[in-house]
Amino acid sequence: MNSLFKYIENNLPSELDAGSLSRAGYVSHAQLYRDFYNLTGHSVKEYIRKRRLSNALALIKASCSPLADIAYQCGYSSQQTFCRAVKQTLGMTPLKYKDGDMYYFYPPYDGEPVQNAAFCGAVTLTSKTIPQTVCLRFYHSSIKYIENKAINTFLKLFPDYNGRIFGRNGKQNGSRFCYELYLTDVDQDYTVLKDYGYKLSKITAPFTATFASSTVKNDEDKINAAWNYLYHTWLQNSMFEYTNDPYYEEYILKGGSPLKLKLYLPIKKRADETKITLINDPGLCFIITKAKGYNAEKIASKTVIDYLSENYPYIVKTSKEFYLRKEIYSCVCGVKINSELRIKDVDNVENMTTNKGSYLMLTSSVMGDYDRYANLLLSFAHDNGMIADKRDIFSVYDAKESFENPKIRMYCPVNFETK
Repeated sequence: MNSLFKYIENNLPSELDAGSLSRAGYVSHAQLYRDFYNLTGHSVKEYIRKRRLSNALALIKASCSPLADIAYQCGYSSQQTFCRAVKQTLGMTPLKYKDGDMYYFYPPYDGEPVQNAAFCGAVTLTSKTIPQTVCLRFYHSSIKYIENKAINTFLKLFPDYNGRIFGRNGKQNGSRFCYELYLTDVDQDYTVLKDYGYKLSKITAPFTATFASSTVKNDEDKINAAWNYLYHTWLQNSMFEYTNDPYYEEYILKGGSPLKLKLYLPIKKRADETKITLINDPGLCFIITKAKGYNAEKIASKTVIDYLSENYPYIVKTSKEFYLRKEIYSCVCGVKINSELRIKDVDNVENMTTNKGSYLMLTSSVMGDYDRYANLLLSFAHDNGMIADKRDIFSVYDAKESFENPKIRMYCPVNFETK
């Protein structure tokens, strides 16, 4: 596929059709579309659209060429077509974009597959219906291996079950964790399960959505890694976002035992593109702490929350914006505050405010992987003559709309090269 991406880059100003792309990549039309979604998270058409737009908008910022010349140079059939594309994507005219502080940046695919074959198979996109099911809630005092405990208990009691089995994490009840099974055989009598940690629930209606799907071996570490890859890495680089509808994992049985799981993540086309804006001091203030080594992020976040819970409980109850800065062997975590707090005599907890100066600010509705967003900012800074250091980058996770699916703002302090 690398030859195909090189072909696209060399021919963006020209008309690109499925036939020429299939020949360039030595693949069939069907394989072309499957590989594009799997590798880039985009359709062929959408990838080409974003690359053309990124190149054209870079020329708008950096040159004084007429819009018509830029349009034709970057593969648009007319100036009007180009202006319409900018308006549809950014909600502004090309001239307003040129004079503004916002940047659109979509780099070419670098040949490194987003796909991690060690954890899951190819990602496919399809419209599917999760059929009508009956929900069984399994409760246990330990979250570790709760999925295996739930499915194994069920299969031990119903070894001849022939329907489909879906599962997902349920809502914790007090100190007891929950895993839900969704069974397509709604006529079966499941009351015996009540003696084995289950509670029977109502029948759920069919659910139809567009899903990003992948298949993984029935191993807890690999399942968790596959979900992290699908939700953070693949989704972050794709043209889609999570819908906040229920996700599912379907158990694929062999010889009466679960051999693999098929993951279903409901998605929709993003309402907003990932944006980069050049701003002055954002004027942010946080209370932070730092931790090193294994589980550094978890330790640091717990430390700062524990400190605030004891000394400023009202902040914990109302906080919906959270700070993260990653270093090589450590993490700094924090909570956004309106102004500096008086810190009591405690080690490793302090106030932090942003410095005056210029920042690149990346905003996205997809939380994604920290390092990939950081590298995107560094790449953009380098391409635009700015000096940046990854150690200075930090992110703010915004959960004002949803704690389940927070948005991200990532800040990168920059200086400008001078000759």
